[in-house]
Amino acid sequence: MPELPEVENIKIGLKPNVINKKILNVTYSNIISESHKNGKLALVKDELSYFSDNVIGKEILDLERRGKYVYFTLNEGYLVTHFGMTGAYFVVNDEREITNKNYYKHRHIIFELSTGEKLVFSDIRRFGELRYLDNISNFKPFKNLAPEPFENNSLDYFLAKLEEKKYKLQKIKALLLEGNVFCGCGNIYACEVLYREKINPERTADSLTLEEKKRIFETLVEILKFSITQGGSTISDYVHSDGGEGNMQNYLKIYGKKECPLGHETENIIIKTRSTYFCPVCQKN
Repeated sequence: MPELPEVENIKIGLKPNVINKKILNVTYSNIISESHKNGKLALVKDELSYFSDNVIGKEILDLERRGKYVYFTLNEGYLVTHFGMTGAYFVVNDEREITNKNYYKHRHIIFELSTGEKLVFSDIRRFGELRYLDNISNFKPFKNLAPEPFENNSLDYFLAKLEEKKYKLQKIKALLLEGNVFCGCGNIYACEVLYREKINPERTADSLTLEEKKRIFETLVEILKFSITQGGSTISDYVHSDGGEGNMQNYLKIYGKKECPLGHETENIIIKTRSTYFCPVCQKN
């Protein structure tokens, strides 16, 4: 799924194209409409009539990111989006401008803007989420989320979390995927940081020294910042709001690789249901 660098790039590309524009109408694909009739609430996690009533006529004042979410600040309320594994936004004059065939085929929510443009949410696998909120401060995922990793207090928060009883015996790879331990890290960057710091992903938090914990945090922040400058990682489906792809996949050292940079054969194990690439030679400790 899109991780922090990818979502940040979605925000960067989308923000100047939606600010100060009003939502005039919302339409839904047949798949979404039928799923809601059957009580499944695919993509839109509100009743469609409630969602439409609360976003139509609203002006988009701002667009921000929190963790792996983006949220539109409306003149009343908020439109919150999680991209799941394959969600993407596009701003177009004509839907046929979406040149990626998969994203064009899976156009599910279309916001008509006051400029005549359309803000299109496409999602190939339909694991994304959109919802309207009156008050974003009450949104439970945000209340439980760790500080943004670029904030001054985030290292102290991370170190304190690893000392908590509920986390001390958990594997460090699993903990990096916990949003209330580290904000915005997903599978790709968790694998990358542990390889670069030569730490076995199955080590538990209590087995790490204070220096190792600090290095994991600091190197992960460096990787995330660099990935933002590279437009994120396009491994399979991730694209920017203009349809362009990221470049970070060209700098990955371990994720998806059969050999590490030193020529050792990698292994792929499952930790917290996710494929975990590591080098048993370089990361034996």
